[in-house]
Amino acid sequence: MQDLTVRSENIQRIYGFYTSNRLLVNRRYQRKLVWSIEEKSAFIDSIMKGYPVPLILLAEISTDDNTTFEIIDGMQRLNAIVSFIEGEFSVNGEYFDLEAMAESKLIHDKGKIEQNKPKMKREICAEIASYVLPLSIYKMESEEQIDEIFRRINSNGKHLSKQEIRQAGSISLFANIVRELSSQIRGDSSLRERLLLNDMKNISITNKELDYGINVDKVFWVDNTIIRREQVRESKDEEIIADILAYTLLKDKPLSSSKTLDEFYGFNNDKSKKFKELEEQITIRGKEKIKEDFYKVFDILNSVLVKSNKKFNQLIFKESTLDKIPRYFQIVYLALFELAVNRNMKVKSGDRIIKALDGISKNINLSQGGGNWSAIERENNVNSVVGIIEKNFAKNIEDPSMVQWSIELENILSQSTTEQSSFDFKLGFCNLTSREFIDKTFDKSIKTLTAMINRGKNSVGYLIVGVADKKSDAEDVKKITNEEYIKKGNFFITGVNHDIDILETDDDKYFQKVIQKIDAQPIEKKYKSQITNNIKFLDYGGKRVIIMKLEEQGEAVIYDNKYYERKGANVAEVKMNEVINLFKKFSD
Repeated sequence: MQDLTVRSENIQRIYGFYTSNRLLVNRRYQRKLVWSIEEKSAFIDSIMKGYPVPLILLAEISTDDNTTFEIIDGMQRLNAIVSFIEGEFSVNGEYFDLEAMAESKLIHDKGKIEQNKPKMKREICAEIASYVLPLSIYKMESEEQIDEIFRRINSNGKHLSKQEIRQAGSISLFANIVRELSSQIRGDSSLRERLLLNDMKNISITNKELDYGINVDKVFWVDNTIIRREQVRESKDEEIIADILAYTLLKDKPLSSSKTLDEFYGFNNDKSKKFKELEEQITIRGKEKIKEDFYKVFDILNSVLVKSNKKFNQLIFKESTLDKIPRYFQIVYLALFELAVNRNMKVKSGDRIIKALDGISKNINLSQGGGNWSAIERENNVNSVVGIIEKNFAKNIEDPSMVQWSIELENILSQSTTEQSSFDFKLGFCNLTSREFIDKTFDKSIKTLTAMINRGKNSVGYLIVGVADKKSDAEDVKKITNEEYIKKGNFFITGVNHDIDILETDDDKYFQKVIQKIDAQPIEKKYKSQITNNIKFLDYGGKRVIIMKLEEQGEAVIYDNKYYERKGANVAEVKMNEVINLFKKFSD
């Protein structure tokens, strides 16, 4: 018999859970906010009229000093409630009166939220606050049980797409890679699997009038007219990535269909031959290598589109069309994969590859069939495109320290919006006025990395050099260097190009200087090795960016014989009487 409690809580208390950071979202199966304003308004209207609403299912997670609730079913409803209270939308043209509840009044008094007008009558708001929500609370025993509960709840409903159900109920290696790649390309990835409900809007995609953190029109798939806006909501992008990955991993090339996708995921407990082979290939090749290969090709294609100043369908078609674009994308992508990964070749000339791909759809022959896409048709078309563009590739014999992974940087910037304490941004290590390398700036940066780790178990720290999180800082660099920065979301990519110019060196020597500086840092050798093994030197639109990463290894990290902690944007030394509490953070 499972420990299941059915109880009721009024909206005021639920909002209290929200403001005290007790409502969690597990992004394995709850990946985005999708309700439109109309859907949110309709739900609030039901509450105002006293109509019954569906049960909200939560998993209770208890620790020594706190109890939190993971939302299994009801995230859209809970978000509708808290976003209405905080004035993100109106109902019947009126906004919630923040003084109707003590919790919302307190936050308003602190200046964290504003009162929008016209205000709804306080009596009505008080009735909304006292409305009782039905809750079913399940004592969490294992991740697998929660996943299965979610799948069973949603498998017979129409509010989730087939792909969302596939992903939600699967903890396979294949599902994990598809999940990570998809969210990283959309720009809604997060550093941790569990997020606060409070943070979900920062990494959700705009829906009509709802201003979430990610503009749906700027998502790669929509921007390039590969799929429509509503298809992002239905996770069509994940189906495309799943099809591509399976094609590159399976020996016998599969057909493309809904049933085949089910087999990739072992859907309905059917552990098919394809499912087993995919898991085996991922184990052999390694998840990180597979992701690296995927991004290598994605960046080639993305660079071609940027350089051509055309969207995908504009490039490959002489005349714009919306017919079967996802299939054309797969064919072009897989042809590039064959050359760049399988044959280890590189593009000889960006202009030539653009010319080769311009209007290439005339060499792609797709049948007029329905949902199923035969394996032989896809393979023949891939080979046809390879034959046309391969003369524009040459054998890749270089092994540079710099990699052109624009998606890597964009992904990290996206993650920082929900995990600010795990990220630190630096413009560079040189003083632009005195034009010299400042060792103290470098030392402080590494010290900050160790301070991030000292937050406890599973902590991770990122140092991004060449990116400003304030426009004023980027403008200061521009005034001195006369170089434009690149705006990406709320960040400003200046690059460390000015450092390289100041030191009158080149990319490789600058990168080696950074490695040498890390080796000279007063931290344990294993942490130096971890930083240098994970360091990345990226090229983002001509801007050189350095990313350093440090992960917790079961203990607090010492910097120059002292322990440090990050508090807000500052780094503070841990006093002797606080060291024991620091150590406790790493105990089981």
